[in-house]
Amino acid sequence: MPVVITVRFKDSGKIYSFDPGDLELSQGDYVIVDTVRGLELARVIAGRQEVPESEIIGELKPVVRRAEASDLERQRLLHARHDEVLARCAEKIRDHNLPMNLVKAEYSFDGSRLTFYFTAEKRVDFRMLVRDLARTFKSRIELRQIGPRDEAKLLGGLGPCGRVLCCASFLPDYARVSIKMAKDQDLPLNPTKISGVCGRLLCCLSYEHDQYVEMRTELPRRGTWVQTPDGPGEVVSQHVLKQQLIVQLAGSGMIETYDVDSVEVVSAHDAASARARQSDASSPASPRVRPERGERRKLRDEIDQYEMGEDLSLLEDEPSELDLLHDRPRPPQRDERRPPRSPRPPQAADERPPTPPQREAAPPEDAHPQQRRRRRKPHRGED
Repeated sequence: MPVVITVRFKDSGKIYSFDPGDLELSQGDYVIVDTVRGLELARVIAGRQEVPESEIIGELKPVVRRAEASDLERQRLLHARHDEVLARCAEKIRDHNLPMNLVKAEYSFDGSRLTFYFTAEKRVDFRMLVRDLARTFKSRIELRQIGPRDEAKLLGGLGPCGRVLCCASFLPDYARVSIKMAKDQDLPLNPTKISGVCGRLLCCLSYEHDQYVEMRTELPRRGTWVQTPDGPGEVVSQHVLKQQLIVQLAGSGMIETYDVDSVEVVSAHDAASARARQSDASSPASPRVRPERGERRKLRDEIDQYEMGEDLSLLEDEPSELDLLHDRPRPPQRDERRPPRSPRPPQAADERPPTPPQREAAPPEDAHPQQRRRRRKPHRGED
């Protein structure tokens, strides 16, 4: 099996394996290794050890040499130029009017490559900017767009717990975190409580998730009916780490806490009977029957439709004899009138009586008096 050493290029990040050759290296030593980007300064995390070939990914490159004091001094001088380089790059970005936010700048070990890390909401066309930066710094320029997690890792800081960020101190890679992990650990689903400085879910949610899932399998689920020392009840909550159950008793309705060893899950039949007794005991009193809407209107209609003619006739005064003498015969009612006459048979044209001459219509009152004289009938003897 090959012998390797593991190194890390930054304080945090992935761990890589290299072939130490004949060098005797121990944890904490600095070495110069050959990478795809050229020579880089790295720190030894683990000394010489044998590993199976299946664990080696890619080509196993050798360690060039052990780092000297001059190498560390050169690295320090390159880091000292960080603020100056970042300020000049920000000025060039403003000149090109690009929506970019610079985060960090890094020189390679030999100073031939300069890398800028930035954040942006969308993709940015920075080709003209790269040419301008290459003429300014006289080195090869590389621009990398990063996300919120990478930004927090490069800048560092303190987390909600008060410690240095995990991604900036020891975490080699970002853990896959989901909101389900917070639910399994009974954490409040408040973004300010379960989010880090990067605005994403806390990476530490994945640290104890497996233990929570394993311990939760040993507890009855919510809604399960159990037999407690105080009687049957329903599980309403759980304390995973304490291995305790919060049970609502069926008899009294009180909520009590019991250890998981002091309760026993009841059968489905017993659970159904206990649930029925609880529903009967907690069933509310029958509500008071209220009259339907519009009942008064129905009662008023019944009163209006009630036949009170006979009752009201008793309140009328009887007619006197004097009134009867002065009463005139009243006209016959519709039902007392004579039946209609039968139609007469049609007569012949010669038997029909002559039609009387039509009189001339009288002139209107507002007509002129001369017109009235002209229209008056002539007297006898006049032509």
